[in-house]
Amino acid sequence: MIKNITFLIILLLFSLSFAQKRKAPPAPNEAGSSFIKKNFKPKPFSNSIKSFPFKKTSKIKLISYNLDFKREPFDTPPPPDDSLAIKKYENRKKPVRLETILGTENLNGIQQQKNLNLLEIRQLTDIMHNTCSRYTTGLLSESGCYFPRNAVLFYDENDQVFAYLELCFECDGNKQEPKNLFEEDFYCENIYGLLEKFFNTAGIKTQYLEVK
Repeated sequence: MIKNITFLIILLLFSLSFAQKRKAPPAPNEAGSSFIKKNFKPKPFSNSIKSFPFKKTSKIKLISYNLDFKREPFDTPPPPDDSLAIKKYENRKKPVRLETILGTENLNGIQQQKNLNLLEIRQLTDIMHNTCSRYTTGLLSESGCYFPRNAVLFYDENDQVFAYLELCFECDGNKQEPKNLFEEDFYCENIYGLLEKFFNTAGIKTQYLEVK
């Protein structure tokens, strides 16, 4: 009898020890959840449109440019005594800068453009204000060289561009004018993927178009 009780006690202790070592299975989508704010509340559209630059804009446009350049070309001047090489160099096609495009009357250099409707503006504000703000820490890492092909242009009531957000989806980088236009909303990588999908859904290309 005593031997049976001793055996049961040993078996019970072994079972308890084994149970303590087992880990409960992770909850669904738990990976990386430590960076997500538990009390995060999305910023409603009614508040987003009251903030700059949305409160000032009368029109928002998506654009693309430099789609026919795989990357920034090296600028190697030709020999000073080679007239043919000099002529080709002077007539070669060059990538354009957004500042140069905006400095022309007809925005020369734009390859694609799309004016956003109200639903698309709502989607844009949701991406801008409710993506990175849900995280408690920055998760952004840039890669590659900055060679932008896209931008979001903000127009005032006089149909003039007063602000813009330039984007490079190949290196996850941006340039803003005025500076810090969306500074607090660009410290996570997720936002670039969402914005690129937004551009593509609107019919605006974001990557190099190889000519066949």
